Amino acid sequence: MTDFSLRAARIQLGALLAALALAIVIALGITTGAFVLSFAVQRDLARQALIPEHLTWIFPAIVDSAILGATIAIVIISKLNMNKRDRGFYIALAVSVVVISILGNAYHAYHAAIAAQESIDGGGDLGFIPLAPAIAAAIAIIPPALVLAFTHGITILVKAVGMAYAAYRAIVESATDSEDATSIASDLTVGRGPIRVPQPREKIAHNIAEQEDDDLDVDAKAVDAKAGNEDAFADFAEPVFVDETMNDLDEILDPQDAATEFPDRRAVEEAQADTDADIDDLMAFIARSNLAKNVKDTAVRKLTNPNLTWETIALESKPPVATSTAWRRYEKFDAAAREAGFDSPPLPDLRAAENPMRSELATV
Repeated sequence: MTDFSLRAARIQLGALLAALALAIVIALGITTGAFVLSFAVQRDLARQALIPEHLTWIFPAIVDSAILGATIAIVIISKLNMNKRDRGFYIALAVSVVVISILGNAYHAYHAAIAAQESIDGGGDLGFIPLAPAIAAAIAIIPPALVLAFTHGITILVKAVGMAYAAYRAIVESATDSEDATSIASDLTVGRGPIRVPQPREKIAHNIAEQEDDDLDVDAKAVDAKAGNEDAFADFAEPVFVDETMNDLDEILDPQDAATEFPDRRAVEEAQADTDADIDDLMAFIARSNLAKNVKDTAVRKLTNPNLTWETIALESKPPVATSTAWRRYEKFDAAAREAGFDSPPLPDLRAAENPMRSELATV
């Protein structure tokens, strides 16, 4: 179903892009034709307004340039998160200049039709029958009105393309996150090795054992040296040195102290195996649960490596999120898992003192 949704979103995005391109081409044609007609009409109006002949082109250039600039601004602003007043300014500007063009075209066509009718009534021959003044005015306002209509239509298409692209990206990211979470969960379920963190007592035992080995090596070398000089001091050196060394080793390697000081390795490994089995059950619970994909991904990351900080999990998320967001996602999983019967261990207890609380996350 994910592949079908992805394919459908891709087709929808492509169709909207094609429609937008076609609408832009049509709008350019309409705008060009409207500018040409409007330029001729408004230049004639400027001449009738007694503007000098060599300056009459300035008036239609101003009006048509304002229409073009306002149209481009509206299309650009439609995809930006701007103040409504700023966006409303360009919309009002575009409507105003288009209305000026419409009124100019209607006025010019109306009076031109009246003049043509008077010429015919006076016996003149125009070679055609002029339209009624009202009909001529209505026809003259069609090009600038279509410019305004297509400007609004292109704005709507741009927004639709943006929404389709956002939906397409959401499906792609959701599919990617789902594949990552599924692969991680399956890898952990099939071939997960035990994760052991050395306890402080084990580290102490390891360091003491290394120290004893070093002492034994030094003592062995000293005994060999004594044996090499057996003829010189066989009567007193070797017995005393060996006896003292063995006494020291007996004091260090007391079997009773070692048995009481260090935990049984087998018991630790059995406890770790039980923990691994519980984590496998948690992974199976995540795979079949109805939790969101990002919640599952956060839970898998934290259970896979409990030492990961919330900041690291937030940065490794796709896309990266705030630290508090990563913690809240895990909190949703925590509540669902505890409701299903899981408890700590192995589930990390978010209520423990070592875990960041809400106030700390808010501060971060």
